Amino acid sequence: MTAIMDRMGQTELKPWRDGWAEQLEGRSCVLCELVGVRENAWGVRVFAGQYVDAYLPRSGSIPGYTVAVWNGRHVSEPTELKDEEAAGYWLETLRVGRAVQQSFEHAKMNYQMLGNNVPHLHAHIVPRPLLDPVPNRPLPWSFLDDGRQDDRMLGIAAERLSSLLT
Repeated sequence: MTAIMDRMGQTELKPWRDGWAEQLEGRSCVLCELVGVRENAWGVRVFAGQYVDAYLPRSGSIPGYTVAVWNGRHVSEPTELKDEEAAGYWLETLRVGRAVQQSFEHAKMNYQMLGNNVPHLHAHIVPRPLLDPVPNRPLPWSFLDDGRQDDRMLGIAAERLSSLLT
């Protein structure tokens, strides 16, 4: 802890939000509730695999942005998976990534696994466009979270990805 405080200098250290331990255990998990849903206000499922359900979120401004969600029991870390489950999760996540890569313009593909807001194993698959708001740097979260995808374009993208993934 001393090393962290030395590196952070004057930055105030804060606790995780109330209820965090319960969320890690899967209580009131929004992604557990999402698994198996074809479409809702949050997004459209484009793949239902043995280990992963993948969704195109309605939010953000990056076409092709996809979230691959572990669809088994609640886990918050990949280290909680058995070897076979981990292999299946990664292979299906890569399968979805390849379909996104084939379908959308990109200069680079990003795979983000954080879980700092929703502690359920998932990966954000982000095709970074050729004209990028911050090339060569991490994409600010606002490009994935703020705004809304065009419904017609989202539908076309969902059909394209679903057909590649079946």
